[in-house]
Amino acid sequence: MKKIIFVALSALAALFVSCDMDKYPYDGIPEDQYMLNIDDAINMSVSIYSPTKSFFGGGRWDVEEIRGGMFNATVNFGNYYGLFYAWIMQTNDSDCESLWYSDYSIIGSMNYVIGAYNRLLQTNEELTPDDKALLNNYIAEAHMTRAMAYWDLVTKYCVAYDPATAAQEWGLPLQLEYAPTSDSSKYPGRNTLEETYAQILADLEQAASITTEGSRNANYWTVDAVNAMRARVYLNMKDYENAATIAQQLINSGTYSLVKNEAEMNAMWFSDTSNENIFVVAATLLDPPTSTGSYFIYDNQNGDGSTPNPQYIPSKTLLDLYGATDEEKAKDLRYKAYFQERDVTVEGIGTRPLMLFWKWAGNPDLRTGAQLNHRSAGKPFRIAEQYLIAAESAAQLGNASLAVKYLNELRTSRISEGGELNLASATDALKAIKEEWSREFVGEGFRMINMKRWGDNVVRGVSQDSEMTKPGENYDSLTKQITDSRCVWPIPKTEIDANPQIKGQQNPGY
Repeated sequence: MKKIIFVALSALAALFVSCDMDKYPYDGIPEDQYMLNIDDAINMSVSIYSPTKSFFGGGRWDVEEIRGGMFNATVNFGNYYGLFYAWIMQTNDSDCESLWYSDYSIIGSMNYVIGAYNRLLQTNEELTPDDKALLNNYIAEAHMTRAMAYWDLVTKYCVAYDPATAAQEWGLPLQLEYAPTSDSSKYPGRNTLEETYAQILADLEQAASITTEGSRNANYWTVDAVNAMRARVYLNMKDYENAATIAQQLINSGTYSLVKNEAEMNAMWFSDTSNENIFVVAATLLDPPTSTGSYFIYDNQNGDGSTPNPQYIPSKTLLDLYGATDEEKAKDLRYKAYFQERDVTVEGIGTRPLMLFWKWAGNPDLRTGAQLNHRSAGKPFRIAEQYLIAAESAAQLGNASLAVKYLNELRTSRISEGGELNLASATDALKAIKEEWSREFVGEGFRMINMKRWGDNVVRGVSQDSEMTKPGENYDSLTKQITDSRCVWPIPKTEIDANPQIKGQQNPGY
């Protein structure tokens, strides 16, 4: 049996292994003839970052926002992500299946990269000290990417982390070595949720040895990006002490500063550069990021947003978080950047002015013409998140004054008047912090992660215009307990059927 490594001609976008082939494909080489020297290692390093193009945006973020209660489906929404919106997903849902296999493909690629680099370190006696340092840095970066893949999976296919029950809840099948096989008896079963989070933290511990220092708008994993992810994980594990410590260190470093005016806000969302960005996905016209949020505008007529046909529109409930009146909303920098009013025409109803979600209209520099393509470089780590992590952690620990301090520092950077709140109790602070998460990070994939962490039920917001939104049960209104079985995604039926180790390990209710 010969193994062949397929090296994508577009710079190692993915890694695959095939068996029992008599002839090598033109874009493949035998495994025993690859990863023999430092040049091979440098070439393969591109594969560590290629997943970030799809990780941070696209359906991974859109779906969790759409089903989180803050958006309403329009009458003619065409059932795009309709099963998620109505909370009626099934085990054969193609979106649930494709994301599961996509993330595990990335995990497999990172397992190969980590193993190959370690073998090179052990077997090549000609490596210089600089070569070895570079290889160890690549290994650390691959651990970061693997942690992100497991995080994406655990926040969708598993229940929220509760320290008291995590050892009894289902986590993910953990595969940490590259060992492709057709022997289904060797496929992994599901580990516990506690073990899954422990593995994510272990990967982040390995990633912490990255030698690249933090800098604004970094396109490579840095120590600060790793720490930002650690703070996020600790917060969701309800380890508020560790979450607060890391978040405060990032804030106090002074490397990143909050956006404080309209020009900076527009630059962050429509030029993909900002003093807030800890990490930004590298993107060019020739190597663009995934498309995000197209269903919030969906202009197939003129293509420039002037003739929108949105599948989903922001709820009045969401819009009113920014202020009860137009004057109050105008004081919030985010409102003008995130939302735009446009005339929307629906056959049989007419044309109405509606506020549309504009945050993902896209970077003009990543367009090939005047048409919107909704391509923006993913910004998965911003310093604004660390302010909210610090604030929420302090509130959960009962320190109201510290919670309000970090909350107000974020709010006064965004709101020109009336941003500072005077809250005496940790309970009141936590309520305000939750609302701030919703304002700041709408559309960025946090909605269901947050709701699950808080234990808050999902209630669909009131529509801007009830005649323009889809009527019917689970459409125009919806209330779901956060313990509802559809709060988590189903393990795909194809995986259950193929892997005997996870039979009987499906999520409850499916």
